[in-house]
Amino acid sequence: MEYTEKEKKGIDKVERMNRLFDKILLPAIGILIIMLLVSFTVNKYREKFGSDRQSASQTAVQQSEPQAFALRRSLLAGYAQYKEQFDAYGYKPVEGYSYDLSLCKTVDDEMSIFQFADGTLGELTIINYIPSDKKSPYDSLSLAISSQRLITVTAKNGEESHSVTFLSYDFSSYTSDQEEEFNALMKLTDIGELSAIYEIFETDISNIAQKCQTTGSRQKGDRM
Repeated sequence: MEYTEKEKKGIDKVERMNRLFDKILLPAIGILIIMLLVSFTVNKYREKFGSDRQSASQTAVQQSEPQAFALRRSLLAGYAQYKEQFDAYGYKPVEGYSYDLSLCKTVDDEMSIFQFADGTLGELTIINYIPSDKKSPYDSLSLAISSQRLITVTAKNGEESHSVTFLSYDFSSYTSDQEEEFNALMKLTDIGELSAIYEIFETDISNIAQKCQTTGSRQKGDRM
């Protein structure tokens, strides 16, 4: 079949367009489709697993809580069951505090430990230390431990009083607006002493938990 010159040019143009489509446009469309599929898959993954990963993250934060705080929460919530064990360990109910449960143990002439619990206010441990040594830089030192991220330290020396709320149980951080108060507090005590008193809190909770667990196991054995 004979084509005119004009028809031949038209056919050549169509063939060139087909070759362009095959070499350039088809691969580009393929890449676009792949990108759309990847985007769709990622979005579906986020929708399906995003909430699970967030829950896992929250669980990890909860698991990072020192055991002493979980133990304290459990022990004070079960005080009615463990009342005899608390009493044998030296904790006696005290009046005059705005908590549902208020207990106090006198360790010695220098130290006393309070345990408080309330459905709204949560749990609080206060360790009061009044040194008998007259050369001590302070008259009294107290740690109010409400959580691993909220520990308020107060040191008093005569009319002078300095208080800092720490945002970590290793006393490594506090709010920026307390810089001056922190420096004043560190002239009366130091991080080493605060850490030592904090360890008393952990040891005390661990000991009372062990006592409750031992007694509970013994009672179960007697009933068998």
